Amino acid sequence: MDQERLHMALTRAEHAFAKRPNLAKQDMVTTATVGEGTLCEVAEDAWKFVIDMPQTLGGTDKGPTPGTYVRSGLAACLAIGYSMRAALLGVPIRRVQVELQADTDLRGIFCGMSAVPGYNGITYVVTVESDAPEADITRVLDESDERSPYVDVFRRPQSLRRETKILRSETV
Repeated sequence: MDQERLHMALTRAEHAFAKRPNLAKQDMVTTATVGEGTLCEVAEDAWKFVIDMPQTLGGTDKGPTPGTYVRSGLAACLAIGYSMRAALLGVPIRRVQVELQADTDLRGIFCGMSAVPGYNGITYVVTVESDAPEADITRVLDESDERSPYVDVFRRPQSLRRETKILRSETV
């Protein structure tokens, strides 16, 4: 989709959400199922895919790791967000690339051998191909970062709670 068509689609969505805010609210449900080992089948809406761990960590290497999807989700959300914001603001961008650099210590998932079981820090490098003035590009990046749901997830503590259901086999 070129920038003009993207601009029109986003403007329509923005007007629709302004008039009817409930259109913008979504309750997403993702299901991840592991039957044996670490091979995980994931489903959300019509999308189905697998996630696995490498053989060195007991997996079968039949899919990317959960961390790959998390990092990919953040990088893609940023890149797509920049493209969308540029289209809305009329700033011509030919290409945008986001390189995500994550500092992590895998020992954290093994018996707490590291103080932090997740990321110690994340840096993203944005490369923009455009002849637009630097101030316009910076405005696109800044406004997009402010509106990014995944930047928000990584920057701000989120509400996360666990509910448990235990299914037992029936005794005959």
